[in-house]
Amino acid sequence: MWLLVAVGWVGLTGVSGSAQGAAAKAPAAVKQADAEMDGAEALIGRALFLRGFYSENDLSYDASGKVQGTPKTGDWTLAGMDVLQVQRRGAQVIELDGVRVAIRYNPDSHQFERHAQNDEKMKVRVADAGSAAGFEAALEVIFAQGIDPELQHAMPAMWQHYFNPGLGWPQDALTGQTIYALNGLPNQAKDVTPPSVLHKQDSKLTGEAEKDRVSGVLQLRMVVDAQGVPQRIEVARPLGYGLDERAVEAIARWRFTPAMRGGQPVAAAMLLNYSFEVAAPPRR
Repeated sequence: MWLLVAVGWVGLTGVSGSAQGAAAKAPAAVKQADAEMDGAEALIGRALFLRGFYSENDLSYDASGKVQGTPKTGDWTLAGMDVLQVQRRGAQVIELDGVRVAIRYNPDSHQFERHAQNDEKMKVRVADAGSAAGFEAALEVIFAQGIDPELQHAMPAMWQHYFNPGLGWPQDALTGQTIYALNGLPNQAKDVTPPSVLHKQDSKLTGEAEKDRVSGVLQLRMVVDAQGVPQRIEVARPLGYGLDERAVEAIARWRFTPAMRGGQPVAAAMLLNYSFEVAAPPRR
């Protein structure tokens, strides 16, 4: 489609022909190279996560990628960001503008899916020391592109064991004890009476999950020790939207009658399903 634009001509009264010619031959302004801006713009469209799992939407970093102040942190499934625009704020600061992203696990495809929270606008300001290589290094400290091993290692144990099922637990009160598996190895626990719940504590939806009406069932793996206290809680089948973290926090406060074997309390490993439901909208 052609677009015709009407242009009004302005007379050059009092300007000599040679001056007019010089003006006509003046070179067009050349955009100044900005390698740091190019590096920041390369993040647009990438699957980014804040390595610090920060829950605040206005963040500032120094030229080495160290966050300024003490922003609150949350679960990695609420620490995604989509960068939509990049701009300079003076000579020494580059600002990345975008939206927060929540991660939900799809049990059918067995994949984590990104869901942009378009009403949660984010600003990430990064000091620019004037070196393209230094600025790129700072961005690598600030962001993970995808769920890389470094991001996994920074997660709490509940997630580390999900991404690395063979990971051992550090020495704790269960070290050296026989732990009877109630799921997966039935022969080992055939004479063990499973634990039963004495006390429950419910958990609320995160704000993002409530807004997007996310509900479902996640599965946790844990050991109930001989005193009926949950230990070594880890994610077995996730849900996302920060709900796995909420579930682990709640389950840690549950209490059980311990598993019994030969009339004695024993430690037992078990799977537990934990569900989140969205409240029905009020009737009008």
